[in-house]
Amino acid sequence: MEEIEVENNPLGIKIYVNGQPSIDNMSDEEYDLFVSSLELRMSEYTEKSNTGKS
Repeated sequence: MEEIEVENNPLGIKIYVNGQPSIDNMSDEEYDLFVSSLELRMSEYTEKSNTGKS
């Protein structure tokens, strides 16, 4: 497993991959799960960011 660095990573999460990642190689189920996970993380980040603002 190898850690990859993401240029713009405001959440500060670490990303690890096996082999060369490619969205083209994902099944529909894997793609849906991937997108849902990103949506959840983005929503959590947005809510957290907006909570501190008046």
